[in-house]
Amino acid sequence: MVERSELQKMARTIDAHRQQLDTLHARIEQVSTILEEHDITSSILDQLLKSISTGRAAARLSIGSGVTLNYVHEGDTEGTAMVDIGSGVFGEKPWTEAHSLTAERKQGILLLHQDLTQQSQQLEEKITQLAQEFNAAAEQLQPTQPAEVAEKAPSQAKTESPSEEKSPRRPQRRSGRFGNELTLDD
Repeated sequence: MVERSELQKMARTIDAHRQQLDTLHARIEQVSTILEEHDITSSILDQLLKSISTGRAAARLSIGSGVTLNYVHEGDTEGTAMVDIGSGVFGEKPWTEAHSLTAERKQGILLLHQDLTQQSQQLEEKITQLAQEFNAAAEQLQPTQPAEVAEKAPSQAKTESPSEEKSPRRPQRRSGRFGNELTLDD
């Protein structure tokens, strides 16, 4: 037979795992957003590289607050882009290098996404297993009552205190440091 304290411990463990799973799902969403951003960056760089053959590349760059700038690159040479090379330091790189750096970063982020997804699946399986164990233990803890006793118990509770049923108890007011002044809780 399982004790109540063990059930409570199991419930706390399940709750902790669920909170961890929620945090993991939030991180997966963040990583997915970053992957989408890398996809957009990569496709823009692809288009710029293709436009070299025509001798002219044009784009509109959003700088925020609904303002965009026109970007025009003339000539058949490759343009450059400012790339974050780490620790907040930016370097000017040709489009091909910027594209390869973006693809490399995307691969690393994709591996992270796969790892987080795998951790999430393992944690979901563990939570399911713990929940099943909890349910089985809870069934062992509950005493089995005959149907007659179970039916009589609720009706007896109703007849014992009809006055309490009509007027529920109000929680007792806390007296604060400021005497009898009303607070937001009142």
